[in-house]
Amino acid sequence: EFVREIEPGEMVVITENEGVQSYFPFERRASRFCIFEHVYFSRPDSIIGGRSVYDTRRMIGVELAKEAPVDADLVCPVPDSGTPAAIGYSQESGIPYAMGIIRNQYMGR
Repeated sequence: EFVREIEPGEMVVITENEGVQSYFPFERRASRFCIFEHVYFSRPDSIIGGRSVYDTRRMIGVELAKEAPVDADLVCPVPDSGTPAAIGYSQESGIPYAMGIIRNQYMGR
């Protein structure tokens, strides 16, 4: 069961005797956002800062289609982080979406 996100600088300790305890052992600083969390590192089903990673990636594709239209036959993603953006680009541009590259899930990079 999801309870809440861990805050920046927070340390959460869970023990059998004392349950859940939260500590802030470091001086608090202003949060900083890493753009790669939304566009590459995170799973598409994650929620970061209250926003769906999948929706953010898809909307990047929508905006890209508006800013950089192309004359193309297909929109093909580079799996896996590029898939939602390709779907958004396809939806906005009207260019059909197709899987042109299939990643083998059972092999390393």
